[in-house]
Amino acid sequence: MTYRARRRGILIFLAVFLTVAVIFVQREEYRQIQKNGEYMKKLCFVLHKSSSEQEIYCFADQAERVNYLFLPSYVKLSEVHISFAGAGTVVFAGAKGEVSLANGEDIGALGCNEKYEMYFCGKKGEKLEKQEVVIMQSAGLPAVFLETDSGSMKDLDADKNYAEKGRIVLFDAEGNVVCADKLDRISGRGNSTWAYPKKSYGIRLKNRADLLGMGSADKWILLSNVEDRTYIRNKMTYDMAVAAGMTGSPESRYIDLYINHRYHGMYQLCEKVEIDPERVPIADLEAENKKLNRDMESCGHFETERRKGMVLPNEPRDTTGGYLLERDVAEKFRLEISGFYTETLKDLYTVKQPAYASEAQVDYISGLVNGMERAVAAADGVDPQNGMQYTDYIDLRSFAQKYIIEELCKNNGAGATSSFFYKPQDAVSKKLFAGPVWDYDKAYANLDGINESTGDLCYLMQRGTDPTTLFWHLYQHSSFQETVSACYEEFFSDYMQTMQEEKIDEYVSEIHAAKDMDLIRWKEIYGEPVDYEGEVQRIRDFLSARKPFLDKVWKERQEICTVSFVSEDGAIHNYMSVLKGERLERMPGAEPGTVSGDRVFDGWYTEEGIRIDETTPVSEDVTIYARSSEVTGTAD
Repeated sequence: MTYRARRRGILIFLAVFLTVAVIFVQREEYRQIQKNGEYMKKLCFVLHKSSSEQEIYCFADQAERVNYLFLPSYVKLSEVHISFAGAGTVVFAGAKGEVSLANGEDIGALGCNEKYEMYFCGKKGEKLEKQEVVIMQSAGLPAVFLETDSGSMKDLDADKNYAEKGRIVLFDAEGNVVCADKLDRISGRGNSTWAYPKKSYGIRLKNRADLLGMGSADKWILLSNVEDRTYIRNKMTYDMAVAAGMTGSPESRYIDLYINHRYHGMYQLCEKVEIDPERVPIADLEAENKKLNRDMESCGHFETERRKGMVLPNEPRDTTGGYLLERDVAEKFRLEISGFYTETLKDLYTVKQPAYASEAQVDYISGLVNGMERAVAAADGVDPQNGMQYTDYIDLRSFAQKYIIEELCKNNGAGATSSFFYKPQDAVSKKLFAGPVWDYDKAYANLDGINESTGDLCYLMQRGTDPTTLFWHLYQHSSFQETVSACYEEFFSDYMQTMQEEKIDEYVSEIHAAKDMDLIRWKEIYGEPVDYEGEVQRIRDFLSARKPFLDKVWKERQEICTVSFVSEDGAIHNYMSVLKGERLERMPGAEPGTVSGDRVFDGWYTEEGIRIDETTPVSEDVTIYARSSEVTGTAD
């Protein structure tokens, strides 16, 4: 036998051997699946629409014992192919009869929003397992497919500080690939929302990309909107700020999110609040620090009673900007690298950028903010240390616009956290600017109490703990009031009408199909049924009552009277202003009769002992005091 003949014989033998081995492995897998009843684990649906093929597994509603196939908007059912193992066919039995599918066939004969009895059948047609399945499809939204390197979200969802790498593919609503890239980082984010199973995430692309026309960048946010059952509060506010021309206001798009081949819900893909040419376009002091100090994390850290940051060996030539600050709360501030505590208003500010701020940089920016506070808190608006006007410290228009947006929507967290400010280099401006806007899921009457009252000004002090008094002090200056009125009359009054007549309907229509999928996917959070129209109507009602009041205050300049609320510790925790002669709709804090420990809250009283409540007309500025008494026991 020649060498060539022997070689051919060996190759034939290997081919036969491999074929037999594959058949054996497939039969063994088939047998194991049948033995263990793991048909659903192997069932997936392959989207063949584009060059970037995607697989989707069903979501199992354990309570209802129904499986849901959630499809993105861009794909036709005829472009979705079934893939399974351990069975010869899968039969879907619905109202219009049965559809039998072999492995790899498309599901074009099936329909959406119909419940099917789905049978895994053996090669002889015997029924091996029965499941129920419903196909649902989004409409008109882009879709993001993420994969983590681990293939799991367990560690990411357990620790907000944990990060992984991965991959991303973004399709527009027509199925065109907008971005396909590696992810340098995916991690969790959020404050109160972190406690929910549906979490928000931050992602960093390996390469900068323009996602859906929002400008080129590498850092993006996936907002869950989990505390807003309408899903529209953040979107409508960000869009309002963009329309108002407020610098750095985040653009955003609704998307359907799939993680590791499973539908994860409807999300809001947002620009990140950061210093960047496409975001807040000021000098990047963080980048300058990195150029001069290669390993900043290994540098020493300093912390005093009022300031903290890094001990950097090398300073950039210009340390006057840019800075991005966040007004923060104590529990978050403790975890930040750089920041400061102000002297006059006792506010905490995190230096978000540069995160690794040097001592000189923290000194500079804290000195500017402290000077601003001294001037703002002074009755004449003049810093007593250097004679500078408060308007020398701040860009009046940006502060007025920020105040209007927060007050307009009664944003509960605005005076505490997620409240941003930025400072360019002195060559651009020596002033502090307010913005960008962020975090409005608790606004527009999404919380009760004074958060849902429409006939008062609260000066960003609705939150009961750690509110800033900055905007209250600003409002005491006529030039600030005039700027607020001018900005409101110029843009915001008409835009509030546009929101009521057009924008809300636009958002609700845009997400109508996707929100139905999300409400089912996260039923464990939302419960059922969710009165979605009722939730949206809550926003409509709030705006329809809020606008006439603000028009009277800021357009017609009607007189207002202020109630100052002093708690039992002697501190003023709320200022609320109403039109002269009107009543407060709601009082801050607990309801009279509320028991806390061995004390019961009696209500609010003037120094003369006159009780003030929601029935009392307010015809002049007044200070009232919280009063409580000891709980009296009852004899047995």
